Amino acid sequence: MIAWRRALCAAAFAAAAASAWACGEDAGDAGDAECPRSNPECKEIATVEAGAQAVVKRRCVDCHGRDLSGSLTKLPGVADTIQGEPVELYPPNLTNDETGIGTWSDEALAVAIRSGIDEESQALCPQMTHYSQMSDFEVYSIVKYLRDIPKVRKNVPRSVCPPTKTKEQQGSTR
Repeated sequence: MIAWRRALCAAAFAAAAASAWACGEDAGDAGDAECPRSNPECKEIATVEAGAQAVVKRRCVDCHGRDLSGSLTKLPGVADTIQGEPVELYPPNLTNDETGIGTWSDEALAVAIRSGIDEESQALCPQMTHYSQMSDFEVYSIVKYLRDIPKVRKNVPRSVCPPTKTKEQQGSTR
């Protein structure tokens, strides 16, 4: 029984090491490695075209607008919190302008999309869908697409979704 567990552990370790190597994340020359095109999980093969398709599939434009520059008016029909505090959702500017995501790192964008945590380590409003199971390929394709679309200078108000983001914080800069 113990030999079987050791064999299973060894096989799991070998699979994990092979996966990390295939995606260029080993401790050696990680910068020189390329992910094989047959592996759809790797960020190294992300494309603008796949990002454009993912933005449509994930319906990002429904809230952030056709040009993804966000909205200066709050989304209608958003319920108050269960404590009765008003919620004001302003979909942010997702273009590469400094009033949007221009100062965010690619990794910070990937974390926001997947985990709902912004570049200031604050939770995004819970109404924003989070895609925790999104592959590296898809999330970094979206990031490439957002970096590629035209910049739009638009100062979108900060959303209010207590207790995460309060009315007092709304006046502060993004």
